[in-house]
Amino acid sequence: MNILRGLIKTIDAVSEATGKVIIWLVMLLTAVIGYEIFSRYLLNQPTKWAFDLSYMIGGTFFLLGEAWTLKKRQHVRIDILYSRFSKRTRAMIDICLYLVFFFPLWGGILYTLIPYVAFSWEMGERSMQGYWQPIIYPFKTVMPIGVAMLLLQGVAEFLRNLILVCGGGEVR
Repeated sequence: MNILRGLIKTIDAVSEATGKVIIWLVMLLTAVIGYEIFSRYLLNQPTKWAFDLSYMIGGTFFLLGEAWTLKKRQHVRIDILYSRFSKRTRAMIDICLYLVFFFPLWGGILYTLIPYVAFSWEMGERSMQGYWQPIIYPFKTVMPIGVAMLLLQGVAEFLRNLILVCGGGEVR
């Protein structure tokens, strides 16, 4: 049990560290959009790059923030009945849902993303959204990284529930 507790704490620490880093991306996004507004409306000179950077930065903090959000239990949940169950019953339900839905879904998405991103790198893909057309494969690389981190945090949550169900108490 101590090995599993250590693994859970390590995964949680990675999610926490990533969460603290991506908070700064919100500041960067705010600066990019603020500069675009200033440039567009006060200087009458809109930028060519702000749109592309804003969806890349926004997508990055969204994708990398999934694991941290799962760790903090902040994902949307409909818990009309769930909240009335004991912690042990909730843990059993969560174990089943992780096995039936979470791991197959996110594992399949990760499996699909890897060749998708590899192809983007091979062709040197560029964005077709705006007329600046920046390279987009570094941004696409964030997708499988974010999903892998979410899966890793899912492993921590699964193990946390498993320890609780097996009588090892809560791991926080």
